Amino acid sequence: MITLSVAPTRAQFRPGEEVGLRIDVRGANPGTLRLVAVLTGGAPLRAPGQGDRAPHELTLVVGDDGTVQTDVALPSPASTAPDGHAIGFAVLIEDPATGVRATTAFDVAAHWTSAPRYGFFADFSADESAELSRARADAMLALHINVVQFYDWMYSHHTLVPPTADFVDPLGRHLSRDVAQRKVDLAHERGMAAIAYGALYGAEVDFADQHPDWLLYDGRHERLELAEIFYLQDIREVSGWRRWIIDQYRDTIARMGFDGIHIDQYGYPKRSLSRATGEWEEVVLAEEFTGFVEQACTEVLEVAPEGGSIFNLVNAWPLESMPAVSADAATYIEVWEPHSTYRDLYDLIRRSRELRPDKHVILAAYLRAFHPVDGRQDGAMTAFRLAWATINAAGGFHLLAGEGTGLLTEAYYPNYGTLTGDDAELLRSYADFAVRHTAALHGGATDVAWTQVGPTNDVVLLEHPDLPTAHRAGYSAGAVPGTVWVVAREYGATTVLNLVNLVGIETELWNSAQPTVPAEFAGIRVRVAVTGDISGVWWDTPDDGIGEPRAVDFAVVDDDRGRFLEFSLPSLSVWSLVWWERAG
Repeated sequence: MITLSVAPTRAQFRPGEEVGLRIDVRGANPGTLRLVAVLTGGAPLRAPGQGDRAPHELTLVVGDDGTVQTDVALPSPASTAPDGHAIGFAVLIEDPATGVRATTAFDVAAHWTSAPRYGFFADFSADESAELSRARADAMLALHINVVQFYDWMYSHHTLVPPTADFVDPLGRHLSRDVAQRKVDLAHERGMAAIAYGALYGAEVDFADQHPDWLLYDGRHERLELAEIFYLQDIREVSGWRRWIIDQYRDTIARMGFDGIHIDQYGYPKRSLSRATGEWEEVVLAEEFTGFVEQACTEVLEVAPEGGSIFNLVNAWPLESMPAVSADAATYIEVWEPHSTYRDLYDLIRRSRELRPDKHVILAAYLRAFHPVDGRQDGAMTAFRLAWATINAAGGFHLLAGEGTGLLTEAYYPNYGTLTGDDAELLRSYADFAVRHTAALHGGATDVAWTQVGPTNDVVLLEHPDLPTAHRAGYSAGAVPGTVWVVAREYGATTVLNLVNLVGIETELWNSAQPTVPAEFAGIRVRVAVTGDISGVWWDTPDDGIGEPRAVDFAVVDDDRGRFLEFSLPSLSVWSLVWWERAG
């Protein structure tokens, strides 16, 4: 039986650039195989059947073994996104003779910062073959990862570029500079930016012993450290450390070809002491971060003008100070308690976009349920689906996937879990969905569910006999457990609803396994107060494997209360998107 698979040849395409697709065929008859490729715009584009949806005929030559893998090029889509934004598309490849189909997605943007889908590499052993490196990079490409953090690739925290080809890192791992360089090159070949991990203020003990006046101290005048391995440095301009580590960043970009630095911090100390000036002084780190980050990101851009660097706001500290920074690439938050619920994830993204509307938000929300040492927990995939849906529906991006189809489980990235088989396909389905609808999910429009959704607001109403009544109507704004959570956004004449199913989940904690899969709702009735005609209604979900938007039957009715759009949402399992367009 013939099987098809398809993936883009680049993580993201630039405006006007041809769209490259890699098609893999197995089980076909030798000779000529004719396929049809169709591009469909995601929300809030105008829909299946309009705009860029046009068939492209492809002719492939199948070998005697019934297989072919080839790259094809399609014209650039006619639709374009505003500056600073991305626009996504679904791709359907079909064999008309058998009906066999495969889907993927891609987006178009001027720069990866318009939709920063952050992934990771964390394995740099000399034992890793070039074939394995390529396979992992290709798997990440199929997930549309367009910017990759190289975690703990370096020689030490104070001397980043390894002086030898093979070396041992501070935690005892035997690593290869050549493998790290290979992965930088593989990322670039696939249109992914490569970002080098670089701690902002950590250094090993030998360096700390040589520069005691550059260190941070506690109230007892004892050196501050992490795990008795990394000693914390004074990042102020009066300390020699600041110039040292920024020069390390520049050297890393120049010698290894990275595109930016992932500037890490540890979330503490909030206050410390320093003797960099010869006198003991108090250092308030939140007041020093912004100046350091602005200088470091600016200097890195001098070396890599098309790149970008990211600063880790551990638990959103100090988010309120970050509007003073402009040179970084995104608002990046590593999430820890007390930000423990789905609502907390939503609020972090909403707050970040309000403070820095021109910066996209990336949440590093590690999923312990996939941990390779503790053992994978029952309900891990449902935990993934809900966390991924929550972060993207809220308008953010989730740092989670990398090293092929690995998922991060903790702050030490080498302890990642790996997905295979159907789980890996589900991960890809969710990644495809987020890309083809990136304009609707990440376009920056305000969530108006707070003022338009529900019986009190009386604009968008949902009805289903199985919706729970414990929380009034059974649906709500703001990620309330036990309800269908609704996010509503308006893009011109188009209104988009995200629906995330939180009914029946066992815990509202995003970093806990969810053994119970939310019960599917079929035929949720939607009633919307409108003032005019509607040109169309469409919906999509990552949960059914279809891989493209579909039209929904609808009616516009007048009654004694006014004019209403009415339709039924075909299905809500975990996550669905529905949108409609006002006529004219």
